[in-house]
Amino acid sequence: MDIIQQLRKETNKELPLTDRIYEELLRAILTGQLARDSWLTETKVCSMYGASRTPVRESFRRLEMDGLLEYIPKRGEYVRGFSYDELIDMLNIRADLEVRAVSWSIERITDDEMEQFTDIFRYMEFYTKKNDIHMMMYANSAFHRHIYKTAHDRMLDKTLTSYFNYCKYSCPPNYFAPKFLDKTLEERRRVYSAYLKKDVTSGARAMKLHMSSTIKRAIANINPNIYEK
Repeated sequence: MDIIQQLRKETNKELPLTDRIYEELLRAILTGQLARDSWLTETKVCSMYGASRTPVRESFRRLEMDGLLEYIPKRGEYVRGFSYDELIDMLNIRADLEVRAVSWSIERITDDEMEQFTDIFRYMEFYTKKNDIHMMMYANSAFHRHIYKTAHDRMLDKTLTSYFNYCKYSCPPNYFAPKFLDKTLEERRRVYSAYLKKDVTSGARAMKLHMSSTIKRAIANINPNIYEK
């Protein structure tokens, strides 16, 4: 399946129930719909989704592992969320890991994977020219996730995928505003060009610059009412 189609399928809720509940609770916590210091119960979430306790409990366990929920006996699930400082730390850790991922990816990517990466970049060019922010967000996810995958390190892939999802919900997507589309495309073009040249040094430098700009755009759109210090 085409990677963009796969991402659209995931976004369009064609997911197993446990994954869908997890994703929707994750989004609700990180966007402030479920406020920090609030409480969740199995009964409440089962009612919300018309689900049995098993998928709800599994979703809770995953969110506990993420550090976003904390189980308190006889009370339920306490919503911890992220503080502002934790979110900034996460953005910076993700940036460092993205540089490592692109370095390993350039060294390890296969010919078939490089063809897929070229397709993804062409999607980015096409949707940038159309000023299609909605589809650019899919293409951006595909771009980064392909880098994680082709670094061929399971733990790095898992960690960066989690951080990417946290940032997707924590930092409003309007930093893909039309005025930034050409700039972000050029940042990614430098990364892509390093793959064509198999130049690890320039690839790492290009990703570092891209992530620095990404952090600035993200911080400008973080809602201070959600992420208090």
